Parts: sequence; structure tokens; C-alpha cells
Amino acid sequence: MKQFLFLLITLNSLSGISQTFIRTELPTQVSSPWEIIYGPDSMLWVTESNGRVSRIDPVSGSKTIIHAAADYFGGSPLENSVLCPNLTIGGGTLGLALHPDFIHPDSAFIYFMYAYNSGTSGSPDTRYKIRRLKWNPSTEQVSGYQDIVTGISNGYDHWGGRLLAIKRSNISYLFVSIGDHGSSETNNPQCYNPQSDNPNNFAQDPTTDNGKIHRFNMDGSIPSDNPIAGNSFFTRGHRNPQGLVYNNDLDILYSIEHGDRTDDEINILEKGMNYGWKNIHGYHNDNNFPGETNYASNYVPHPLIQNDHLVEPIYSICTVQMPLTGNGSSWCTIAPSDGIYYNSQGIPEWTNSILLVTLKKGEATNMELYQFRLNAQGTIEASTPQNPNPKKYFVEDQQLNGRLRDITFSPDGKKIYLINNGGGTLNFDKITVYTYVEPENPPYPEIGLKITPNPSSGMIQILVPEEKPYTIQIFDSRGAKLQEIKGETETINLDFSSFSAGFYWFKYESESMERIQNFVKE
Repeated sequence: MKQFLFLLITLNSLSGISQTFIRTELPTQVSSPWEIIYGPDSMLWVTESNGRVSRIDPVSGSKTIIHAAADYFGGSPLENSVLCPNLTIGGGTLGLALHPDFIHPDSAFIYFMYAYNSGTSGSPDTRYKIRRLKWNPSTEQVSGYQDIVTGISNGYDHWGGRLLAIKRSNISYLFVSIGDHGSSETNNPQCYNPQSDNPNNFAQDPTTDNGKIHRFNMDGSIPSDNPIAGNSFFTRGHRNPQGLVYNNDLDILYSIEHGDRTDDEINILEKGMNYGWKNIHGYHNDNNFPGETNYASNYVPHPLIQNDHLVEPIYSICTVQMPLTGNGSSWCTIAPSDGIYYNSQGIPEWTNSILLVTLKKGEATNMELYQFRLNAQGTIEASTPQNPNPKKYFVEDQQLNGRLRDITFSPDGKKIYLINNGGGTLNFDKITVYTYVEPENPPYPEIGLKITPNPSSGMIQILVPEEKPYTIQIFDSRGAKLQEIKGETETINLDFSSFSAGFYWFKYESESMERIQNFVKE
């Protein structure tokens, strides 16, 4: 299977240092990928639509579906509400985790979360479950499975759904994020009548599972030292925590959360504590949301939770007063999805950072990668004009990349893998790879072709290097050669209107020179 689809050179200015990445795509066909992990077996693990878990070779892109849940259920129209005609009951295949000791055969377990019907065909009740698969490294097959957590609640929005398996104090735990499940009353005030029925009212209530980060033992049982005995919740007061990140150097667990019109958050998770949603958006005392300062000042601790208190985010994105008008495109929230702690030396400027990916293309927001540098305490390092924090990457590729759902990286830290599910030029799902190029030894030819306009839906002009005669070959996104042009003129005018929309790359060759450039057909 051909790995090289097309080549795109990306240059990023970083504190005066030019960072270079080569962008490629794996040829792997994926469907609504949601989580990606670079496993200790040197393979990529991905969750896909319809209750599937796949294992992918990160070099060739060859894929094996190792499990497909026969009881996957994507929800039913019978569960939808006439009050919310634009929203449907949650479905999909969400989080994925590998046991912290996955490399050892006795602990080779895979965990994933997906939707199933806990009701009947005539009276459906779509909920989520966590299934544990037993992996046989010798046969490279699943040898059995067990549903270890079932009956996870559902709703019309904000599902969370991230899984993270980590070892703390030599004990392995499985963390699960569950969103508040409620549609915002500011955006959809008609969806709940009365509004007190909105599930987001219960995000701080430890007797419900929504709006929480939960902690389980690796067999699905509840740890004896959870905040409330017999209760799986670990932290509460979360809106839509789609990201869980573990800093194994400092034993710090972070959540990444969507805000409501303002205040996307990065939080450090402290056992049992309250993160304030929906009474508080972002920082406690900036009064972006009416009444939050008063709520924080008069907070009443929960009597069953030791040392209960409100916890502020370590970083809040879009710290402005909550707008009462406009739409999602105009709000400054970035829709952060997952992130990962980057402790590699492979990209030196990224060492000790949280890498966060986003979903939203708006009026002032982009689908891109954020790098948050951390200080020695594991919080966000101060930003300066000379060295801003965060820094943003790959924005120029967002029409190619689309909505960035998750991120992982290779053991040497030099390959960044991003999964997309929708939002790109072709709106198809894919795995994008950015390979870091060390500045002193760039293994690629200097770009010498200029294609304008790019993107284009019709006529294009190609400005070629001075050396002639030459050959220009045109390849599609799968690496198939579509056309070859031999010429000696400085420019070529080419009608691209008959070509299908998508990605292409042009290869220029002369007697002693080779150049490559990418092109997008709208």
C-alpha cells in the first residue's frame, strides 16, 4: 500500500527559529475516527464508527479492524425531542485506551467506549458502555471481551467520551470523561420545558454521572479511595471535557473542555473537587458570566467530599464577556478536542508542552494545533511578546486537515499524527502525519513551483523554475499519476475544471533539478 499521498512543506516561525514539517497523509481509509494512540507495539490504535477498533501500521497505513461491536447502536429518532428538532440523541464510537502495562501479555487489554441500546427496538434507550478487549500479541487478535461499565447516561449534546489509562503510585486507573449532556439554554432555550430538566443543571451533583470525570479500576470496579465511597466520580462541574492529558513527569492529570460561547478551559484535576460548571465559566472573578463571582465567593462545600472547593482553570481561552447575540462562528471559543503531553526531545522547542487540537473554523478561529509550554510546576508558562504562549501550528493546512479530533506522536517525537473527522476540503476522514525536519539537514528539495490561484476550481497558471526542458507530472491524493506535461516555457496555463475536487501534487523534473508543490481543486 502506498504511503506517500502528497507532500506539503510547512514552515513555522518559532522565536526566530524556522521549524519545518513535511505533511503527508496515510492512505488508510477510516470512518469517523475519534481517538488515536501510538501503542507500545509500534502500531496506531484508532476508534471508528459503528463500534470498531482498528490497528494501523504507521508506516504503510495498512489497517486491521480488530473488533466490531455487534451491539453498536447509533440512536433512534424515537428518542429525539420535538422541542429540540435540530438535536439528536448521542451515538458514536468515542474514547480508546490501552492498559498501562499493555506490552505485557497478561495486561494486554484495550478499552473503548461506544453507544448501545439498553432498551428495546420499540422503546430504545441509547446509552454508552466501556468494553474491555483481551489482546493476544502472538496471534495479533482479540481473544475475548467483557463489558466493564454499562448504562452511561446520554443526551442531546456534550458527550465528553475521552478515555485515559494511566498508572499513579504504581496503581493502574481508567479515567472517563462524561459531558453534561444538556443543550445550552442560551443557544437553545426551547429545548427543555421546564429548564430545570436540562441535564446541565446536574453537572455538580455527585449522584449523577454527567458533567464529571470518573475513575475506575482497570476491571471497571470503583477504587476504594474515590471521593465518595461506591461512586465512580473523580471530579465534577465539567461542561464538555473532550480531552484528558497525563503529565507523567509530574503526575498531573489535565482536562480540556469546551466553553459555552466563552472560556474553553485547561484544568488540573484534583480528586473530588468542583470545577464550577454551569455557575462559573473560566476564571472565577472576571465576571464573564453573570453571577459567577458571587457564586464563587459564597460556595458551600459538599458535606460528603473532603476539603471540597472550587478549582479555577490553569488556562482559559476566550476570556471575554459572554456575548448574547451572534452564532458559533462569531464566538471566540476554539472547540478544543483532545491533547497530549509532549515530553520528547524530538522537537526541542515543544519539550514539556501540552499539544492541543481544535475543531472550529470560525470568523477568528481555526482548525489547528496549539502548543502550550509548561513551567516546572506543570502550569502554563507566562506568555511574552518575544515568546508567546500558546503558539499555533498548521493553520495554513486547515482546509486539507479539517476538524482535528485527536493527536499522538511517534516514540522519537518527530512524527505527529492527527486524526480528522470532517471539515476539510473533501470532508473525508483521514490520518495526517507531520514529520519534523531538523533545520541543519532538510531532506527535501527547495520548493520552486508556483501555482496560482491555489486552491482553484478552474484555470491555473504554473510558474516553473528557469531550467529547461522539463517534465511536470500531476498526481492525485492516492499517488496515481494523472498527467504528464513536457515543456520549455516559463509558464503553463492549465484548465483544471474537469478534475474532481480534492488534493493533487505536481512534480517538476529537469536534468538536474526536482521540485514538488501541492494543489487543492475546489
